[in-house]
Amino acid sequence: MASTKWTVRVDPNKKATLLCEMDDPPVPKVTFPVKLKGICYSPCPINSSNKFAEAGLGDWYWDTFKAGSTTITGWDDLWSRDAASLDELGVNTLRVYCMMSRRKHKDYVPDPWNSEQLFTHQNFLDWCWAAGPNRHLRPIKFVLVGIPVPAEMLWLTQYNQQPERVRTFWREVVRETAQQVGSHPAVMGFTIQNEQDGADVCYNNPTWAAFWWAQVNAFAGIVKAAAPGKLVGMATHDDPQIPARASSYMANCNNIDFWGVNTYQTSVLDVAIGPYAKLNGPALKPVIVTEYGIPATGRRNANDPGSIYDDATTAQKAANVIAKVAPQAFTTPLSLGMYHFEYCDEWWNQPEAPNIYTKWSGPAATGFPNGYWDNDGFGMFSIRRGDGLKPSDDPWDGTHPRKPIDVQTRRPAIFDTIANVYKNAK
Repeated sequence: MASTKWTVRVDPNKKATLLCEMDDPPVPKVTFPVKLKGICYSPCPINSSNKFAEAGLGDWYWDTFKAGSTTITGWDDLWSRDAASLDELGVNTLRVYCMMSRRKHKDYVPDPWNSEQLFTHQNFLDWCWAAGPNRHLRPIKFVLVGIPVPAEMLWLTQYNQQPERVRTFWREVVRETAQQVGSHPAVMGFTIQNEQDGADVCYNNPTWAAFWWAQVNAFAGIVKAAAPGKLVGMATHDDPQIPARASSYMANCNNIDFWGVNTYQTSVLDVAIGPYAKLNGPALKPVIVTEYGIPATGRRNANDPGSIYDDATTAQKAANVIAKVAPQAFTTPLSLGMYHFEYCDEWWNQPEAPNIYTKWSGPAATGFPNGYWDNDGFGMFSIRRGDGLKPSDDPWDGTHPRKPIDVQTRRPAIFDTIANVYKNAK
């Protein structure tokens, strides 16, 4: 059975290296360095939400399963739609924001924590590993798995308000999820929270900060015990005060292998990574740019969501910035690489927007090539409903995704720029 083990190191010159040991019989075991050329991949359909997706919190990767005599079909058609483009981009890793073994509902967690459906993720991970008789015809996509530990588990004031069943749910589901997917060779590691940081909880308030960092390390420890040989980190905002003022807390995070930074710098990427290079001792760890991108839309009126527009000129301006900044993720010594944010516009959750492709069915946005609004405008694709679907149609049809799947329109400037950056990255 194939397996991968991952390690990171920082040399005396503060140059970071990521190593993969791959055992894939009958090929001899090999260890090789990896630079992460990644995409933030969260293919949320129009009229859904990453926050309240069918399996909870944006998990689009679960396996088809039986509920009694009923078959509940997963979202495999989304990945099939995207396979060729991901290969063409030259990505070697996908960042997914959520995989969970149990569903967290909008207003409650199951009690006991394991009393509801167990979700597995084998098919998606096999797809990323390109398993099967034609496996070596497609490149592997290593997966950075997100387990979205929420603020109520990290912020002291919120944590103190949680009943024990909520605390138990998160501890046990983090453990079960890491154990379930951690043995898969496509999995390189985990992020155990995304942007649940803040000035007060990270460094301003010593009591809150001590708790926040201790909880981060504790959850990372749960993952490391359940998934040995895989990396564990997290993703925070681009806040230089975190390494500047929280270094003593960071030094105690022995279960964290890398610091993840979500950044949207427009000129010099080292503004985000440089402060981490000033750390020393056990606080000094490699950095992964866990998000980097530029929105490919503009606003005629900065305060009016209805004035957002999308055109080739705007996308090209975004691409020009990306072409300048993204390569720096591969030349800055402490960086292990980057994840472009994002594959496509995937945040259908703002009812004030003039978007004909939503449940609230606003007016057509005539400034867009396809007459629809793309929310924040990030991504190398725009999306429209599949032919024949009404704007208000739910993407979920009771037991399976509603067909046809959303259709993508490529933004060539963004797509080609990222493909070129990754082709030339060393």
